[in-house]
Amino acid sequence: MEREYRSHIQEFTPEARKSLEDKGYIIYPLMGQSIETLRDGGKRFWSTWHKDFPELEEMKSRLYQVAINPEQLFLPDSNRKTLKEQEQMVKKFSRSLEVDGVEAIVGEIPDYAELAFSHFDATGGRLFGQVYDYNYTKTVTSTGGSDVAHVGRFDADSGLAVFSWNRGEGRDDLFVAPLVVPKA
Repeated sequence: MEREYRSHIQEFTPEARKSLEDKGYIIYPLMGQSIETLRDGGKRFWSTWHKDFPELEEMKSRLYQVAINPEQLFLPDSNRKTLKEQEQMVKKFSRSLEVDGVEAIVGEIPDYAELAFSHFDATGGRLFGQVYDYNYTKTVTSTGGSDVAHVGRFDADSGLAVFSWNRGEGRDDLFVAPLVVPKA
């Protein structure tokens, strides 16, 4: 499956990749994983409410490379904000990157879930774990009504947490973690 997906992954240009890496970014391919396939592959999830929603369980990550800066996973002061405010912050952040052919976005549940486990497998570090004060990132994945999913609190004993919260409300532990991707 990995070989089949690799041929369809949208990748950074060599110049963009070098520029991002020079700025401290780490690049991972997202390969169409879902919460279901990650769990079936032995990845642990702390929360299980999404098992009752097949559309969330089966939703696949996008097929592209993503870049994150593990030294600044979350945008500063992006907690206690609505999703709309966080999306505006990500657009502003995207313009500040100054790298041709890339943009920053707010991802979906499976994007952050696959990324968290890929980073853990590659480095042993837990995105959204202790180093990040067990904080969460909001996603753009609707979970019904005015709620959207958030991903975080990657605990060594329990696994990665996925919960739902009102898109129009903020919390102290609910930031936004922009994903840098090749521009469509």
